This record gives sequence, C-alpha cells and structure tokens, in this order.
Amino acid sequence: MAESLWDQLAARLVDALGAQRGELIEVRDEAGNQRLLHAVLLALESIGAEPLVSILPAQHVERLLATAPPEVLAARSQRHAEWLQQVDRSLALIGAQPDLRRAASTAVSAFTTAYERLEAIRAKRRIPQVIAAIPTISKAAQLGLSHEDLELRMMPALLTDPAALITDSERVLSELGQAQTLTITSGPGYELHVQRDERPWLRDVGRLETAAGATRAMVSNMPAGSLAASIIAGRAEGDLFLPVAGPARAAHFQFSRGRITQIEAASGGDQLKALLAQPDGTTRQIGSIGIGLNPRLHQPLGWPLVDKHIRGAIFISFGANREQGGNEVSWPVIEFTTTAASLRAGDRVIVEGGRLVG
Repeated sequence: MAESLWDQLAARLVDALGAQRGELIEVRDEAGNQRLLHAVLLALESIGAEPLVSILPAQHVERLLATAPPEVLAARSQRHAEWLQQVDRSLALIGAQPDLRRAASTAVSAFTTAYERLEAIRAKRRIPQVIAAIPTISKAAQLGLSHEDLELRMMPALLTDPAALITDSERVLSELGQAQTLTITSGPGYELHVQRDERPWLRDVGRLETAAGATRAMVSNMPAGSLAASIIAGRAEGDLFLPVAGPARAAHFQFSRGRITQIEAASGGDQLKALLAQPDGTTRQIGSIGIGLNPRLHQPLGWPLVDKHIRGAIFISFGANREQGGNEVSWPVIEFTTTAASLRAGDRVIVEGGRLVG
C-alpha cells in the first residue's frame, strides 16, 4: 500500500521531534485534520512513545466558547497542566484561527487564561516543541486560497529534507561570519542598524538539534528553514518599513537606543501600538532578527508561521532576548516578516531585495 502524503508528513513531524521510546509526547491538534492526527499517533506509538492528545481545532473552540460557562472555561485543562509536568516533548498542529467575534468577552478571557497557563508551563519547563502549520480547508478559506492551492504550496515545504536545510544554513553561516553589526534596508531612506551579541546564530532545520555550537533548540517550526540572532538590548537605531505588521499596513518604525520611538502606518497603527505595548507603558524591543531559508517557499501566504521561512525573507521578533548562555527566545514573542528587504552583516550582503545572495 502506497504511503500517503499525510503519512509522510506524520513521519517527518515525529522525526523533527526526535521522539524516543518511553517518552510522553503532547500532541495538540489545533488543525482538525483527523487523517494527519491518526497518522501522527500511529507513528509515535510505533516507536514506543506515548501520546497525550488535546483536540482544539477552530470550530471546536468556537462551539466551546458558545456553550460552556466562563467558570468552566477558566478551570479547564487543570489536569492537563499536571500532565504537562511529565511531558518530554510537544507537537502542535496549527490550522485556522477560531472566529471569536461572536463569543462573549468573558468566555474569551476565561479560555485565553486557561490556554496561556499551559503555554507558561511549556515555557518554564523548556519542553522541546515542534509547531507545525497544517494546510486545512478552514485555513485556506481564511487566507483566500483554495484548499488545493494551499496544499500544493505548503506540502513540499513541510516535507523538505533537513539535510538540505542544514547544508544551506552552513553556507549562509559562513557568509555571516562573526559580524556584529546587522543592517536591514527596507526601502529608500529606511535603514535599521542593530548589534548582535556573541551567542551563535540559532538554526531551525526542522529537527530539534544542537545547532552551530549552541545549546539545544527548544522550538522548531514546520515548514522549517531559518537562522536567527539575538540582538543586544538598546542597540537598535534607525528606521524600518514593513508592508504588513500584524494588524497594520505600510508600517514605519523609528528606533532609538533600542526602543521604538514612533510608529506610523497607512492603517491599523493604533492596533499595532497596542500589540507592542508593555504593561509598564514602554514598547517592546527587538529581541532577534532572522533569515528564511526554505527553498520550497517562494511567495507570502499571509500566514506568519509559514512566511518567516520563505527563502530570503527577513523576520523581526519583538520580545525578550534569549537568556545568556541559552538558545531560546523568551515567550511570548511577536514576529513580523518582510520579503522585500535587504540584509548586510558588516559590509557583506546576505539578502538583497528578498533574494538570498549566493
């Protein structure tokens, strides 16, 4: 019997996790593709790992918020939180986002609090995670694409051989060298200068691994293919233009001493400011800058989890820097991606107009 693409993807995801016999593996199905979920569970159990399953696709969440009282939503997943203390690795299958516009604000707040409680445990325990973007009918509709088109554009990228991504990352790393100054040119008059620290570039090749002499990466994305460097706090100066920045369009950021001093946008500027605001009234700093490497991704989908890995894309993460001596970006992180900018490391051009040089 021929192996389906979903079987191949399941095997690829389990390989990315590095799951071992006897381990407890959290499987979070937020995509709702039952065929893939069953294939993943079979692949895990076939190697002797034990899955802990949570099923939360968008339609399920929407119905849950419409029917469960807020006190039930706030208390949900308490046993799951206990089980997370025993989990060895976590796999998240991500699809469409739930439509919360009709849900009561009290229900959304209670559900979000419970959800973030689990996220905080994963972050605190540094549970190795693979977060996979899964093409589904619902996600295709959200992106304004046909399901067939979304699958055709994503499946080759999801199945990209890690060996090819490793080879590509090593070549780019050799070009980056030891340069401490990174410059992003995002348009005429828009140039942002940042300083990276001595820690090595974090490599994501779709397999939890020890990369480029660094400690073990705690999160890997699928589709994979990226390099990211931590930025020294307070060492970002200049201007950055992003065609899309979360809720905003045509956003212009001005930076001084690492802080955003001004945000202007053609639309969505107030929402963007609110997104980047911190409780103390300050604005988030740049935590890291990254480069997309996946040769099977060519055009943006409007799905940030995927677009950051487009070959030649540049992504900027706002949040706390990686802890000293570690190789993880602190949670939570907000990321924006552009596929039309250039990047220099010192005087060497690494990306030119969205194209990886060399």
